[in-house]
Amino acid sequence: MLSACVGNDGSGDDSGDSSGTEEAAAGGGVEDRAANPENAAMARGGDTSGGEPVSEVDLLLDRDLIKTGSITLESDDIDQVLVQLDGIVTTQRGIVESEDTRTDDAGDVESAAVVLRIPVDRFETAVDAIAGLGLLVREETSTEDVTTKVADIDARVESAQRSIDQLRLLFSQANALGDIIRLESELSQRQADLESLQAQQRTLARQTALSTIHVSITRPDKDPAPAADDGDQAGFLDGIKSGWSGLVTFVQGTAHVVGLVLPLGTLALIVAVPIWLVVRRSHLMSR
Repeated sequence: MLSACVGNDGSGDDSGDSSGTEEAAAGGGVEDRAANPENAAMARGGDTSGGEPVSEVDLLLDRDLIKTGSITLESDDIDQVLVQLDGIVTTQRGIVESEDTRTDDAGDVESAAVVLRIPVDRFETAVDAIAGLGLLVREETSTEDVTTKVADIDARVESAQRSIDQLRLLFSQANALGDIIRLESELSQRQADLESLQAQQRTLARQTALSTIHVSITRPDKDPAPAADDGDQAGFLDGIKSGWSGLVTFVQGTAHVVGLVLPLGTLALIVAVPIWLVVRRSHLMSR
């Protein structure tokens, strides 16, 4: 009995029959649900064996969707846009997941980045309302259908839970120490796998319940006003600039020449003065 449980992932002959029976009662496996709309309806609580049949429209509407959006706006009054954004979130019964604002030296908000979580069925309405709060620069939306993935995770969670229940039953009936140790190890591994699947299940549930909208708000770029076109004034100023530039160039050139000549002139003067004095004294004595 132990080998049948551990070796076959908790789904031996008996468990396999019961698992197949339960899956059939639940509307079949994941592939059967995707191929047979009636099975999908039964898995979601529908009834095709009696009463009113489920229409294809109802099946199309009953989808698990992940919707995300990104909106970039420009506005001169970002504070006012943020207030209106809060109003939209309240009206659409959403939440503000995060908000990051930056201010300038004067303390005025110059940019803001806000992440909103809005119910999936109100996503389009919220996007249209947000896009009208300022100058729309960019808008991107995406939708991912995860119906099959959700059904797969749900089925795997149910299967893992049944397997754990069977292992616990075997564990309670085990007497040999070796069987108890092996069952305990297997039970711990199955429990870890179940917790991982349940975490994925919760994540998908959050994503399919609330859409995510990223909103960025910035101030519009303000280009400096062009200077008045005054041809005469511009020509006069250009002339002054050109004359001043020429004067500066002349002074710099003259200073450069003086800088080169001055050391040589000083040296020549030092040598020439004694010679001139000797020549002059000799000339005086010859008279």
